[in-house]
Amino acid sequence: MCHLLYNDQQLPEEEKMKLLKIILVFSLPLFLILGCKKSDESTTSTTTSTTSTSSTSCSVSYTAVGKVGDNSSNLVTAALAKSSSFTKGLTVFGINLLATTGVSDAKLLHAANVTAELLDNDENGTVDNLCVVAKLNDLSTYVTMYDSDTSEFDTSTLVAAGASKNSGLGANETVVNYADNVKHDASIEEIFHLITQHGYSNVYPTVFGESNTSTSTMAKAMDVARGSTTPQRCAETPCTWTYNNTDCSTAGSVDNTSNDKAWYFYADTTADYQTMQTEYMYWSVSSKFGMHDSAAGLSKASSEWCPNTKAKLLAQDVTMHNLIDNSTYAFPTVLPNASYGYYTFTTSDIITF
Repeated sequence: MCHLLYNDQQLPEEEKMKLLKIILVFSLPLFLILGCKKSDESTTSTTTSTTSTSSTSCSVSYTAVGKVGDNSSNLVTAALAKSSSFTKGLTVFGINLLATTGVSDAKLLHAANVTAELLDNDENGTVDNLCVVAKLNDLSTYVTMYDSDTSEFDTSTLVAAGASKNSGLGANETVVNYADNVKHDASIEEIFHLITQHGYSNVYPTVFGESNTSTSTMAKAMDVARGSTTPQRCAETPCTWTYNNTDCSTAGSVDNTSNDKAWYFYADTTADYQTMQTEYMYWSVSSKFGMHDSAAGLSKASSEWCPNTKAKLLAQDVTMHNLIDNSTYAFPTVLPNASYGYYTFTTSDIITF
């Protein structure tokens, strides 16, 4: 028990009560301030989490930022990256970003921010779809960044080690989205390709499966968008694609049964049926989160894709809109701007090989 003393003498009971009241009045606000203080520090602490889909339980340990080779279960190591002519890199939620000498740190960090925003779209430090990120980690996926062209690196040693799932990205196409009224930010496209092709496609094969023989819900929706319910397949390039329409002004829609004219007419002869699905996923999700809303975006899209905005997607391809709008799948809904809110990526996060 504590005694309140004054001039070495114990106070009368009445005086003690007065003094206690004074102490309580002045100490309570301080207690509330200290007890309710919110931390404003970003953290990269490891998170291990488990979730499940209808048939799969997923568990993965991740950090927002990490070093290439730190995860012993990941097949991509600093030594293998170096042997493939990459000179630097980092990891974002376990995804490896590897760059050649000519890629500036600024471009690499731009890609890191976009990766984080696509996987953690609400930017709270927790990935939005754990099962997708777990699969991307299981497959040791990586992004290959180059300065001018892909001849700057050779992934054969990585592939030989079992790390074959990657997506390529040029530094010159890693830009602020349509800032020059011409170029879109290709880092959003190429990194999203990695996420859908090796993440969503594997976790939800009957819904988002991407392959040359796919009959997934998404693939069937794409066939309709290309102007027919009968799949137009091609597994070996070059592929010759034919469409009943290549003009957005005359394109049909899901609900217009009298007009089956295509609103997706990608005609690249180097693209097989699987690639058509990968691109369809990208166009649908990126249009839904507003990537192509501008006049420049419309101009870019219209050579192969008509519903370049969320409103147009809902009106023209309601099947795909509703599929990717399902919160179960946790697709990104906000356009990445290369500025991840939960953690600030800096050059100190990049290691050299």
